[in-house]
Amino acid sequence: MHYSKTLIKSENAARYLQTLCRHFSRKVPAEWNEQTGKVNFAMGNCELTNLTESNELAVICSADSLAKLTTVQRILEQHVTMLSRRETIHIVWIEG
Repeated sequence: MHYSKTLIKSENAARYLQTLCRHFSRKVPAEWNEQTGKVNFAMGNCELTNLTESNELAVICSADSLAKLTTVQRILEQHVTMLSRRETIHIVWIEG
């Protein structure tokens, strides 16, 4: 299994968690609450956690191949970029 993680620093982290999970749930299984979310893509999974104290959204992605993991990362990046039009967010993935 391959894993990667990132921290998205934003005062809108809680809103991003809710909006991303709600949006993805239209096409793939997703469940969420105010603090956590999980999205099950066909190629892998993504877990989101709202870190309220630090205004960050922690994201952990997993897949059974590096190619599939890269696809999950790309999907998440595209949607965060779409949602964050009013702020610039740089996503740096850490393997592991």
